[in-house]
Amino acid sequence: MADRREVRIKIGKRSYSIQTELDDEMLKRVVDIVKEAGGVINGSVDQDNLLMLTCLQLAYNLEKVSELLEIFDRRFNDLKL
Repeated sequence: MADRREVRIKIGKRSYSIQTELDDEMLKRVVDIVKEAGGVINGSVDQDNLLMLTCLQLAYNLEKVSELLEIFDRRFNDLKL
């Protein structure tokens, strides 16, 4: 298990201090995903709404990926038969 360290990430207009065991490369990937999800939101919303809308966007993206994985899984299982 990697050592836990404290890092700062910026979401919207605020910076947050978090503890993570992620390595630099994975942390950057995660932060980039959050930035991309939050980037589709109008910049005039307040911070609380930005966080809530970013969470909803991430949940929507996760649901789309889950649906695609189910389709691929069905196709793969059909090929095995």
